[in-house]
Amino acid sequence: MSPVTDVTSDPFWEGVRAGRLMIQRCPVTGKHQWYPRAHSIHAVGASPEWVEASGHGTIFSFTTIQRGMSAFETPYTCVLVMLEEGVLVLSRLEAEPGADIRVGMPVEVFFGTVAGTPDLPLFRIREERP
Repeated sequence: MSPVTDVTSDPFWEGVRAGRLMIQRCPVTGKHQWYPRAHSIHAVGASPEWVEASGHGTIFSFTTIQRGMSAFETPYTCVLVMLEEGVLVLSRLEAEPGADIRVGMPVEVFFGTVAGTPDLPLFRIREERP
């Protein structure tokens, strides 16, 4: 199953296919925004530009789904990530079953396949470097 795209989200999906996590930035204020929009939420009348995100962030919130009625194999963890750029992104956390997942843990993006859908931005726990 392929994601449904439109003129507003096409640059995001093109970036994903190239292995890049793209988000929008206001050209007036320099502030980032997510989800894709045709207008800036930070400056009236401004059109946002697409920029590559660092792909690094921290877990803002999460939940582990134990049972489901979808094509996703359970259990799996949905995660709300606060990117370094200051926007929240909802995705899936790939971690070992029973992993110690905590709010504030550092994560990084990677691109993988879920339920037959390729090239999705997913997150994994990032090893903290001393």
